[in-house]
Amino acid sequence: MKRIITLYIQCFLCIITCAQNVGIGTTTPTGPLSFDNIPGNKIVFWGDGATAHYGLGIQSGLLQLYTDIPNSDIAFGSGRSELFSERMRLINGGGDGLMLNGRITLRNGTSPLDPNYGSGIWMYKSDNSGLLGFMGVQDNQNLGFYGGPAGWGFTYDAINSRVGIGNNNPNAPLAFPPSLGKKITLYPGATGDVGFAVAGNRLQIYSDNPNADVAIGYDAAGTFNERFAVKPTGALALNGNVGQTGQELISSGPGLPAAWVNRPTVIFFNKSGAINLGGSSLCADIGGVNGQSFSLGSNSFITYQFSIPLFANNGAFGGSSRGGISIQILNNAGTVVSQGSSQFEVSNFISRHIHVVGIGDLPAGTYSVRARLIRNSTADGATNDNFGVFGSTAGCNDIPINSGQLIIQVFPK
Repeated sequence: MKRIITLYIQCFLCIITCAQNVGIGTTTPTGPLSFDNIPGNKIVFWGDGATAHYGLGIQSGLLQLYTDIPNSDIAFGSGRSELFSERMRLINGGGDGLMLNGRITLRNGTSPLDPNYGSGIWMYKSDNSGLLGFMGVQDNQNLGFYGGPAGWGFTYDAINSRVGIGNNNPNAPLAFPPSLGKKITLYPGATGDVGFAVAGNRLQIYSDNPNADVAIGYDAAGTFNERFAVKPTGALALNGNVGQTGQELISSGPGLPAAWVNRPTVIFFNKSGAINLGGSSLCADIGGVNGQSFSLGSNSFITYQFSIPLFANNGAFGGSSRGGISIQILNNAGTVVSQGSSQFEVSNFISRHIHVVGIGDLPAGTYSVRARLIRNSTADGATNDNFGVFGSTAGCNDIPINSGQLIIQVFPK
């Protein structure tokens, strides 16, 4: 019996004294503890062997470390079993597979070193039907995501801190590829997108439907304040105001917002045909100009000029003719708010052009024109057209006037 036991021990447990190696199932142990060269379980930590258990095993090309059921995890750490400080856990059940306390440092593991195999992680599709993409190192400068027809579609230049989308050599904090088309979609709408695009020699900023504006402004605690907008009709809005027909957008100077104002305009009133101031008449209205009206849509500065030819009455009465031309601007109440006048003397056979100029700073409203020809040396008290005393009234003749024109220039403020 003793001999049988001895032979059994020699076959299955060999202790080589010189090397201090123990063999289990082998007579030629190559390490302090060696097992036979047969795949399968090698060490059972817990379990009866007939069912699943905790242990170590070997299969072809594979070292196995396992638990008995999927809900039992494998942990790595320090300390001892009763006082264990866990560093990493392999989770055998559920969607999560690894829990790590600390960072992961990945390196290129090829030997000899192959730069095409930078460190990173390959990821499968959600149904495990195939590889979806790679996340890792592209070269000695870029990190990124690899997959799809673009290859490295998203890269981060870790040397210069720049991001490239379809651009592996970004030259700005965010760079896109040198191609035309959409670049950024901020909101995918039902009929179009909100975003930015590039066309031939054109930067495009667009909304998602024909009724949407494109606005520019500033944010204040989460509230958008519009300053400028392009309406879907193409109209321009300043602080929400698109202005009125015919208005222009002008600068109000540094520190002030621009404003919509009416365009400068020119108003013409014409006098056609002759008018004679004869007999004892002191004044006569200049037809075609007198009584005309105009409106100002906003506070405006106006200038006006009246030009009309006068000529002597061929010496019918002898001597010369003296008088004046009066142009007055009246408001709705009939008050004169601006006026200009010119005095003249016309001798026999000598004709002249008479010019009257004036200016006004007027509020919005409707105004009328009073245009008069005045003769002799005294005032027209009834109409307050006072030119003072020109001199002797002896020999004053008729004063015929021909066609003339009143020009009013309006400069909205």
